[in-house]
Amino acid sequence: MTRLLVEELVPDFVGEISDFPFRSIDDQVVRQLRAAWTKYPVLRFRNVSIGDAEQVAFTKALGPVSYPIKQKKGKHEHFPEILVISNKGAGDLGDGEVTWHTDMWYVERPPSAAILRAVELPAAGGNTYFSNMYEAFAGLPDSMKARLRGLKIHHQSVLDTYHEVRLGKTLPSSSDFETWQGVDHPIVRRHPDSGKPCLYLGSGRAYQSIPGMKQQEAKELLDELWQRATDGADVWYQEWRPGDMLLWDNRCLMHRRDAFDPNSIRLMHRTTVDGERPVAAF
Repeated sequence: MTRLLVEELVPDFVGEISDFPFRSIDDQVVRQLRAAWTKYPVLRFRNVSIGDAEQVAFTKALGPVSYPIKQKKGKHEHFPEILVISNKGAGDLGDGEVTWHTDMWYVERPPSAAILRAVELPAAGGNTYFSNMYEAFAGLPDSMKARLRGLKIHHQSVLDTYHEVRLGKTLPSSSDFETWQGVDHPIVRRHPDSGKPCLYLGSGRAYQSIPGMKQQEAKELLDELWQRATDGADVWYQEWRPGDMLLWDNRCLMHRRDAFDPNSIRLMHRTTVDGERPVAAF
C-alpha cells in the first residue's frame, strides 16, 4: 500500500510531498492526493524527475484536462494539454511581473487545479506567490461579510491582465464595465470539496463591476477587498528549485509572479484541470 507523506509547511495552506509515485498512480493514491490537496490548497513536489507525458497523466488523474485557450503564444509542440510559460521562443508571459489573479476567472467554469513544473530556471527571481482566499474572507469584519451577501462581480472578458484586447474580442465604447461581455461570479464562493467560504476576486481589477451597484461604489468596495486579499497577511511564496512542481487550487487562491532577468531563461510547463461554475457561499 502506497502512503503519501505530506510535510506541513503552512497550516491548512501549504504542504510538501516528496517521492510521489508519478509512474504508478492508482485510485488509492488519487484519493490520498485529493485529501491532502483539500487540506493544503498548495502542494509542492520536490525532486520531480518526470517529463511532459507524466505531467499530463498526473493532471488527468485529478480530472478532465482544461486545454489552453487559443492564443498567440504558449503552444506545446507535442502535448496540446500543456501551456508553455517562458520568456524565450514561443512561450507565454515574458519576464515581467504577473500581477495577482485567479486563472481563467472570466469564463463560466474556471479551472479547479493548476500544475506548474519547472523545466529551466533563472538564477534569481520568477518566484510565485499565493494568497489564501479562505483566510482573506475569514479576516473580514462581520459587517463586511454581511454586506457581501448575495453580491457578484461582473468579470469582463474583453481585456486581459495586460489591458490588451483578447483574441476575437472588440473593445466596447462604453465605460460602463457591467455592459461589457463577460460573466458574473459570486464575490464569496463555497469551495465544493472543503465546504468553506472564500473570496473570489478573479483579476482585471481596473475593469470590474458589481451588478446593480454604481460604478464608484463598486470600485470602493472592491478596492477594500483587494487590499485585504493582497496585504501579505496570508501570503506564501515559492522560491523555485530545479525539480520542483506545484499543484494549487485555483478556486480558493490567487497568485502572482516576480519579474526576473530578461537575459536569463525561465521555462515552465503548466497543465490545468476543469472546474465548475462558482456557487455563492450565502
